[in-house]
Amino acid sequence: MLSDREFEDWCRRLCLPETTKELVQKIRNSEPVRKVGGGAKNVCGSYPSRKMGKTIQFESHKVELLTIVEYENDEDVLEYYDQPIRLSLSFHSLSGRCVVTSHTPDFWVMRRNSAGFEEWKASERLKILARKQPTRYQQSEEGRWHAPPAEMKVQAMGLYYYLRTDLEINWIAYQNYQFLQGYFNQENTVKKRGKKNSC
Repeated sequence: MLSDREFEDWCRRLCLPETTKELVQKIRNSEPVRKVGGGAKNVCGSYPSRKMGKTIQFESHKVELLTIVEYENDEDVLEYYDQPIRLSLSFHSLSGRCVVTSHTPDFWVMRRNSAGFEEWKASERLKILARKQPTRYQQSEEGRWHAPPAEMKVQAMGLYYYLRTDLEINWIAYQNYQFLQGYFNQENTVKKRGKKNSC
C-alpha cells in the first residue's frame, strides 16, 4: 500500500481535485459499505490479500474471486477495495419513467496512472439486464459494455467507471497464479540450517 507521501504524489500526478482526493481517502480509511451475500449459483467469501494486508470480500467465486487474484498480481494496481461506496444513479426505464437507485460498485481500484470503480458481471447476465434497463446497460459495436449513468456520475471527479465481464478473465493466468502461490509466498522459504559442531 502507498505511504502518505506516495499517496500525495499519486494524487498530484493524476491531478485529482481536492474533493476527489478526500473521497479517495475516505474509501481507503473505511470499511466496506456492505457485506456481500451469495446466491443460488454464487459462492461468496473473503480473500486474504497480501497486497492490501487485509481480507477482501467477493460475491462470486467464478467472477469476483478471479478478479481479486488478478488485482493481487497486477503491478499496475497499487491498491484496491471491495464494496467501496454507494453511488446514486438516475436513468430512464423502458416506460420512460425516471428511476433513481443506489448502486455499490464491486471495487475501487487505484492504478499507477488512473483510478476508478470497476463492476464485474457475467456477460449473459448483462444481456438480460440490458433488455430490462437499456439506458443503464449498453454494449458498444466493438462489444465493450458500458454503464452511462455511472460513467457520467464519476467522470466529473476525474475517475473512471468500467463495466467488465467474465469474458475478460484470463483463466490460464488464474490457474498459474494458484499453482505458483506457494512459490510467491516468501514466508514459505526454507531457512538454511547452521553447521553442526563436530566433536
